[in-house]
Order: sequence, then structure tokens, then C-alpha cells
Amino acid sequence: MAITALDYVPVLKWRQGEYQALMRLDEAHRRHVIPLIEVTPPEWDFEEGRAKKTLAQQLEPFARRLKAKWGAQPAFLDTHLLKPTDRMPDGGHPLTYLLDGARSDGAQLTPVTGLERDLAHYNAVAAAILIDGLGIAVRCSLDEIADPDFSTTFRSVVDQLGVDTGDVDLIIDLAAKNFEPLNDLVDLVSALLQSDSVYDEVRSLILIGTSFPGSMGDIKPPGQIVTRMEWKLYKQLIASLPDGFEPPTFGDYAISSVDIPGGDMRLLKPAASVRYTIDDAWLITKGSNVRDNGFEQFRDRCGDVVNSGRAFPPGYSAGSDYVRGCHGRTEKTGNLTTWRWVGTNHHITKVVDDLASLFGS
Repeated sequence: MAITALDYVPVLKWRQGEYQALMRLDEAHRRHVIPLIEVTPPEWDFEEGRAKKTLAQQLEPFARRLKAKWGAQPAFLDTHLLKPTDRMPDGGHPLTYLLDGARSDGAQLTPVTGLERDLAHYNAVAAAILIDGLGIAVRCSLDEIADPDFSTTFRSVVDQLGVDTGDVDLIIDLAAKNFEPLNDLVDLVSALLQSDSVYDEVRSLILIGTSFPGSMGDIKPPGQIVTRMEWKLYKQLIASLPDGFEPPTFGDYAISSVDIPGGDMRLLKPAASVRYTIDDAWLITKGSNVRDNGFEQFRDRCGDVVNSGRAFPPGYSAGSDYVRGCHGRTEKTGNLTTWRWVGTNHHITKVVDDLASLFGS
């Protein structure tokens, strides 16, 4: 697929809040979004001491939900959060199972691989290349591309998978990198991207990362403004690249951290919080825990956003409209999944608009 700097690659764990956020995007924004879908393993039941679902039960609804929430629009698919030894009941690889199911519904999924995946994974990717002809994405860390042998290793993996470099999307994942000092990191990334012809040869170059707090426990009530460092880095990087260098595509982890939240939910007490993306930052409002104090407090947390002077006008996004509606009592207070789709939908809309503004579209 052709990806440009006007497009946006959000990394989204395939859970209800995230796919509901995608479904509620308007068409003008949808066409500039290529989500990188991370399939999550079954949750752990601490009371029973086992997974709540089998792997087959976890993955079975994927194709059906993808069709309902995203249709046949392009997306990336990464199974790296599953265990390398995970297999379906018939012995098949989970990636093959997911791609086969989605393909039958007309989905356009590009498989994501890396430089150090296992042989079974590479075999599943190679099979998908032959069947779908969509190429692949290779996801690499900053440390990997900084290795002097990166180009050689990258080309070796690509060659073994039987795909041309021009059919590869190279995803550089900064993950939750320490973005300070920002200028030094910009200089490093800029120098690396100009250090080898491989960055010009790939089909697209995508830079992702996140500075979203690793734990909401780091946010103290009534909330705070958190700078979107990955976005600031991207803007500085674009300004630093020489004329004629095709700018990379921007991506982030939306309103999430890199890791899957863990812990025994019987012991955790999540707080009421609204994650609202603004210029260069997130406005995060936070109350007390919902288990003891209920969800009605979301009305005041939404009021904090609406009255902050930073809220977007009515009609801006489905997510921002829900924030206004909750504060004005025309929408319900919802549950934690509700506030995941609300924040994610608004964030995606805002980033697409940010990119359009940055590149003068």
C-alpha cells in the first residue's frame, strides 16, 4: 500500500475501546489512518489461576470484528505480543489463522515482522506474501537501526522472505524512549536516516514512539498536561531533513503506553480519567477510583476539559462530542472501555489534522 507523510499509523491493541474508536472515525479521517493492530493474548484469571480464554477463543472473533469496525481498509497486523510457541488447535500459526480469516472477508492486512522473529513466524509471513501480494512491514528498534550491520541484517531477512525491498514498509519503533535531550535524539535519528540507501529503497518509512505515561498512577488529581514528545520530535526531525528526503510517516501509541497493563484486577482500583489530546500534549483530568466512587464523577472530569479553554468545538470528533455530552448530561457516564474509545477516537482525529496542517494540506 502507498503510505505518505499525510497518513498516520497508530499502534492499537485490538480491544473493544480501540476498535470502537476506529469505527467512529469520519470518512475524511479514516482514509488517512493505517492502524498497526497488535493482537493481545488472553487475559489472566488470577482467581482461577489460568487464562480466561483459550488462544482459539481469543482470536476467533478477530476477522468478524475487523470487518465490522474497519472494513476492507488497509492495516498492519503484528502478533509479537503472543508467545512464539502459541499455536492454534490444528497446529497452525496464529498469524496464518488471523490472515486467513480476515482475507476471506476482503481485508487488506500487511503482516509485521522483525529482525529476530522465530522460523515459524517467518514461514507464516512468507506464505502471506505469496497469497496476498501486499508485501510486509519490518518493525525495528532504534538500537537495531543504529547497529553498523543493520542494512546487511535487514536485507538478509527481506531476501529470505522472498520480497523486494521496494515492497517493505520499514517501521522504526522508538517505543517509550527517553526523549530528553530532544535535540540530541533528533540529531541521532536524522543522521541514521541519511546514513544508508536502504531508507530510500523501502516502500515507506514509518517512525513511531510514545511519551504517554507508563502508569496512570503517575498522574495526580485533578490532572495535568503531558507533552507529546514523540510529536515534537517528529516535527523537529522533518525540519532537519535535507530537501528531497521523503519525510517518514508518523505513528504513535495513541493514548496508551507500550506495554499491556498487568496486575490482578481484584486489587487494582482504576481512577476516573479523561485523556484528551490537544496541541503538542495530552490534557489528562483525573478523579478518584471508580470502584469505590462510581462513574458519575466522569461528568466533572469532562467538565474540567470543557472548561479548560482547550476543548475543541462541537462536531470536531466523536470522542470530543462525547466529552461534551457527558458533561452536559446528554451522554451516559459509560465505563472504562467507553473512555478508551472516546480518547482514542479524538486522538486519532487530532493527529490526522496535525499532519495535514504540518504538510500544508
